[in-house]
Amino acid sequence: MTVGPERERGILSTKDRNYLSDRAGITPKSSAERVARSRIRKRLYNAFLDFSLLLDELEERDRQNVFEDLPDDQKLHQGIIAALEFMYLGLKERNLKFGDYLEEAVTNAETKLARKESENRVDVDVEFNVETRLVLDETRDISEYSDEEIGELLMNGEIDGEFAAHLLQERHDDGESRDIA
Repeated sequence: MTVGPERERGILSTKDRNYLSDRAGITPKSSAERVARSRIRKRLYNAFLDFSLLLDELEERDRQNVFEDLPDDQKLHQGIIAALEFMYLGLKERNLKFGDYLEEAVTNAETKLARKESENRVDVDVEFNVETRLVLDETRDISEYSDEEIGELLMNGEIDGEFAAHLLQERHDDGESRDIA
């Protein structure tokens, strides 16, 4: 499977891939660019809607055939990761919880699998937890971090208390002595 614009049509046409890869020669902020972006958004929206039809009507053997080369097919692996990342970002940007969508999808899938295999009902427990923590970026000047970020770096063990106190004291030095440690 080719990742470039010349492979078979998926959600994106060759024209869409060329646009996204800066090979289409479309002038930024032009009406052609607006049309291309709109076309891609509509295709993507409709692709998500198509998954209901695929889930309900595509034969199991066809679904299995798509995934048969995993985990060896690195392009497919990367595509699945990118799709999940795309959905995660899209939902998070709307302040929606990816875990809620993931939980519902996994619960539905496991319930269908259990009924298909044994006619049994199952109780499905899905846990999805994301924790992020700020880490010190060696390529970024420490003075660029906000006071809140300095505090978070301190709490995460990325910098020590003496260094954090020095940074904050230096930043807020107005001639008055204050105890910030």
